[in-house]
Amino acid sequence: MIGILAGNFLPWAGLVFLILLLAFGVLVAIKLKTKSYPFDLYLSVFLCLGFVLVACLSVPRQKIEGEDSQQRFVATLLEYPTEKPNSYQALIHINWADSASFHNQKILAYFEKSDSIATWQPGDQLAAVSNLQRIQTQGDPFAFDYQRFMANRQVYFSIYLASRNYHFISTQNHLSIWFRAERFRAALIRVLRQHIKNEESLQVISALTLGYRKELSPETRSYFASTGAMHVLAVSGLHVGMIYLFLTILLGFLKRSSAGRIGFFLTIGSLLWFYALLTGFSPSVQRATLMFSFILFGNSLKRPAAIYNSIAASAFFLLLINPRLLTEVGFQLSYAAVISIVFFFPRLKKWIQPKNKLLDKMWQLFCVSVAAQIGTFALTIFYFNQFPTYFWLSNFLVFPAAYLILAGTFLLLILSPVGWLAVPIAKLLAGVTFSTTFLLQKIALLPYSLVENISLTSVELFLLISMGATFIFFIKFKNKGLLFGTSVLLLGFLLFGLSQKLSLLNQKKYIIYAREQSIHLINGRKNYLICPEVNQALPASINHAVRELKLDSPTIIYLDSCKQFASNDLIIDKQFILFLDQTFQYNETKNHPKTQHNEMIESDKSQPEGFDPASETKIDSVMRKGTILNLANLRPQQTIIADL
Repeated sequence: MIGILAGNFLPWAGLVFLILLLAFGVLVAIKLKTKSYPFDLYLSVFLCLGFVLVACLSVPRQKIEGEDSQQRFVATLLEYPTEKPNSYQALIHINWADSASFHNQKILAYFEKSDSIATWQPGDQLAAVSNLQRIQTQGDPFAFDYQRFMANRQVYFSIYLASRNYHFISTQNHLSIWFRAERFRAALIRVLRQHIKNEESLQVISALTLGYRKELSPETRSYFASTGAMHVLAVSGLHVGMIYLFLTILLGFLKRSSAGRIGFFLTIGSLLWFYALLTGFSPSVQRATLMFSFILFGNSLKRPAAIYNSIAASAFFLLLINPRLLTEVGFQLSYAAVISIVFFFPRLKKWIQPKNKLLDKMWQLFCVSVAAQIGTFALTIFYFNQFPTYFWLSNFLVFPAAYLILAGTFLLLILSPVGWLAVPIAKLLAGVTFSTTFLLQKIALLPYSLVENISLTSVELFLLISMGATFIFFIKFKNKGLLFGTSVLLLGFLLFGLSQKLSLLNQKKYIIYAREQSIHLINGRKNYLICPEVNQALPASINHAVRELKLDSPTIIYLDSCKQFASNDLIIDKQFILFLDQTFQYNETKNHPKTQHNEMIESDKSQPEGFDPASETKIDSVMRKGTILNLANLRPQQTIIADL
C-alpha cells in the first residue's frame, strides 16, 4: 500500500526507495557471514523495501497519448446502455481505430436515442466515426473531479454518436465469461420485472441482490444515504456472508469425509465466486468473496482461520491484480468497516450481556453498526461531507430486511416457472421492500437525521486515521507510548483545524460563475452573491463553496431589483460594484454560444490564456489594485476564482 500510494502521488519516490534498498542491501551483505544482530532486522527491512519499490514502480500511469480527434473505429459494447434524458450511455471497448493510441481503450459513449439501442447487449459490436473528446471535469470551484474519477477507471475519452455516425455490426459468437454473466444478470432482472410491478421496489431488489444500481432514482439513493443504509444497496460482505452462512448450513453434511470436504470447498467456493461475478465484481464483493474463500479453505483443512491474516491476504491479492483499487472509495470503506467490526464488535458486545435472546440479538446488531461506523467515520465525512445520526436505527431495520429480501429474491427466481408459487412470494417480497423503503423515508425525515456540509481536508483525514490506528494499538497492547502518540495526533488535529479556521476568517476572495453570470464576493465568513436578474438560476456549486470555505449563508443581491446597496465592505450603484479594493462592472446582456463543460482558472494578477476571442460575457471587467483583468474574451462557462 505504501508503494502504491507513493507511486501515485510522489514522482521521486522510486529513486528514494531504490537508494534505501541498496543501503540495506549493503548492511545485509556485511552481516551475512556471521548473521549476528541486527542481521534479522536488516534483512526484514530489505525485503519490505523490495516489495515497496516493486509496488511503486508498477503503478499504472494515467498518461494517454491520444488527443481529441475524429476517428473511425470498431468497438464492443461492455454493458447495457442506460437511458438518459437525451441519450443512451454505455462504456465501449475500442478494438480498432485510425490512431493506434486508441486501441484497447475504454470510452464513455453517448448514443442518440433510437428504438434499436434498447435491444443491444454486452458483447455486441459496432462501427462508428466521430470525434473523441477528453473527459473534462465540471470546472466549478470545489466541484467533484469527474475527470480524475473516470481516469482511475482507465476511461479518458467520451464520444457522442448520432444515429447516422454508427451502425451495428454483429453479436460475438464466443462471448467471454464477463459478457455471459452480464447477460444472465439482465435475464434475472427481467424475471423480477415480470413479478414485481412497483418500480422503486424493483430497483431496490435489483440493487440489493444482483448489484444492479444504474436505474436507482436519485430520491431512493438520497434517503438510503441520509439514513446510513446505503451499504445495503452496495452488494458487500453482508450479502456474501449471508450466502456463505446459508450454503455452509445446507451443505454441511459433506464435511463428514475427506472427499466430501473437497467437494464442500469446491462447491461453495464456486458458488461464491459466481455470485461475485454476477453482481458486477465490485471492490467490496471482491474483498468479501476472497476473504471467505480463505476462511473456507482453512475450515476445509481443519485449520483455524486467522481473520486479520485473511483480510490482509485478500487485500494483497486484489492490489496485486489491480493497484488502482486502493484509491477506490468502495475498497477503502469496505476494508475499514470489516477491520473495525472484527476489532470493536467483541469488545462492545461485552459491555452488556442481555439474558433475553431477542434483546441480545438487538444489542449485537447495535454493536455491529457502531463498530462499522467507528472505522468508516473519517472516510464517510471526507468523501460525502455528511454523517447520518440515525445509522443505528436504520440498521435495526435494513439488516433483517436485507436477509428476507435476499432469500426471497433467490426463492422467487428459482420458483418463477411455477406461477402459483411465485405469485405469493413476489407479493411478500414486494411488501417487505416497500415497507423497508417507507420506514427509511420516515427515518430520513426525523429532526437532525443528517449532519451536512462537514468539510475535512486530506491532512485532517490523515491525522484522524493515524489517531484511530494508534488508539486501537493502545487498546490492544496497553502501551503508554501509544496513548501519548494518540494525544499528540489529537493535538495536531486540533491545531491544524484552528489554523485553518483562522485563515478562513481572514479570507478575501471573489468567484465569478460565468455560466450563471454571477459574482460571489467573500470577506471572511461574510459573503455576497451578486446575480443580474431575479429569475436567474443560482450557481450549482455555491453550496460547495459555502461548505469548503466555512461561509455563512450568502446574502443574495439581484441587480435588476436592487440598484443601490451599501455596507462596510460592499457598495453597489446600478451596475457598478465596489468590494474592498476590487471593482466589478456589468454591461448589457450579450448572446454567446454555449459550451459543454466548465473549466476552473485560478487567477490573481493576469488574464488567463487560451480564451476564445469570439465569445463575450456580460461581466465586462475586473480592476484589481490598478490592474485590469479583462474578461471580454472569457468563455461563457469559464469559472474564475481568485484571492484579493
